[in-house]
Amino acid sequence: MVGTPRRRPARPGASGATRRPGTTRPAGRTTGARTPRPRTGAAAREAQKRRAAMTTRRWVVLGSLLLLLAVMLLPTGKSWYDQRQRLEALDQQVTAQEANVEDLQRQRDLWQTDEYVEAQARKRLKFVKPGERTYTVIDPSADAPEVDPETGAVKAPSTQPWYEQISSSVAAADDPNSPR
Repeated sequence: MVGTPRRRPARPGASGATRRPGTTRPAGRTTGARTPRPRTGAAAREAQKRRAAMTTRRWVVLGSLLLLLAVMLLPTGKSWYDQRQRLEALDQQVTAQEANVEDLQRQRDLWQTDEYVEAQARKRLKFVKPGERTYTVIDPSADAPEVDPETGAVKAPSTQPWYEQISSSVAAADDPNSPR
């Protein structure tokens, strides 16, 4: 048959008619679409292994990205936290210094008055005006100073620096004739 065009055989799943140019496909299934066959046996297990491996890879990548993000942001967060702590400490220090400045200004203002200077001279230096008498009251209930029984001398608290007290203590401990 020379002159007659050949027809292509219809694809499986397509309707028996061939499509002509300009015609639309029937609603519903498209031509050539295959329904997935249910997998059984080894093929199903292989597909499940591939899906599991893919899921594992995704979690590993996600975990790695989160770890990288944490490593990058942790020093920044720690620096921010340390700076906030330092800022709070400096705020407390400024507040304390402002209170100290107010107290010193109040004292400066007091020392500007003659009455306060006179009161401090009387109290601290035991100054009196001509014709006045001063009395010093000794508290009888105060602790009595220690008295050395052998010499009768009053033992005053040591005024030596700590390092001299230690060296004299070591020397006394080494001396066999020192009283214990």
